Amino acid sequence: YETVMVNCNPETVSTDYDQCDRLIFDEVSLEVVLDLWERPPGFLGVLGAMGGQTPNRLAVPLAEAGVRLLGTAAAAIDRAEDRAQFSALCDALAIDQPRWTEAVAGSGPGALEAAVAALGGFPVLVRPSYVLSGAAMRVASCAPELQRILARAARLSPAHPVVISKFERHARELELDGVAAQGEIILWAISEHVEDAGVHSGDATLVLPPLGIAPATLQAVRRIAAQLARALEVSGPFNLQLLARGEEVKVIECNLRASRSL
Repeated sequence: YETVMVNCNPETVSTDYDQCDRLIFDEVSLEVVLDLWERPPGFLGVLGAMGGQTPNRLAVPLAEAGVRLLGTAAAAIDRAEDRAQFSALCDALAIDQPRWTEAVAGSGPGALEAAVAALGGFPVLVRPSYVLSGAAMRVASCAPELQRILARAARLSPAHPVVISKFERHARELELDGVAAQGEIILWAISEHVEDAGVHSGDATLVLPPLGIAPATLQAVRRIAAQLARALEVSGPFNLQLLARGEEVKVIECNLRASRSL
């Protein structure tokens, strides 16, 4: 198949210009992709899983515009990227995760304090949906700080929910990078963060294979990954981030795209 790549990053263009038949050096936006899609003779489909967070944000608008997406369906991408939907999915599958609640826009100090108390108290993690590189994802240690962070997160991602979850201390973060076909995992690798959880994946130091994780914990990671891949009917690459503390394993998030870590 002839492939056309849309790329707005000069650094990767300089190294990856020969990885496709044609390179379009332009912003990765809905307008640009639709303009290319509508040109004759037409394309078989659009593959967004290799472009990081930005194409993931375009998945639903592209599908609504009639563009055929190759790989995982737009609805599944939305279910993983929308923090509230994904946390609800984990609850439905009985997959353990940090305690969470959806932040309600305009909640007063009393409502926020009650929500934090239900989570087990401070510190808590504010997690907006559909954001680049963890933008506006911050740990709050007191009520005034939480209000400031929530306001910024709501401005950054106004169309999608913001979730507040319990920040787990003294836990090790694990990542599973995999490739699935129709919900069945066919390739996988598990890596371990050297730092305790709380350092963003883009800044963390990872080792592969994991060196300090018990076999039972690794089996639990694979079991959780298999559950989520089936539930989301993943076809293509995905990245799963989890917390491990002893034999306890909790899911943080799932990205239905290729990871930057490996």
